[in-house]
Amino acid sequence: MTTSVNGATQAEETVISRHLTSEGTVVWTRDTEGRPRMTLYPHSPGARPRTTAGGAARDGGRRR
Repeated sequence: MTTSVNGATQAEETVISRHLTSEGTVVWTRDTEGRPRMTLYPHSPGARPRTTAGGAARDGGRRR
């Protein structure tokens, strides 16, 4: 079973790097087309992950 992460399944993305920051964990991934994406997974309980860089220009960098 694959799970969805920001509109793509984990099997479709490769983790490039993962960094612990003061606000949460930043994870850089690359999709099957080679596009990088940065997602912040906040430390705050109940906070949702936010894609803060990457994605397609036509959608403002957000994946659906």
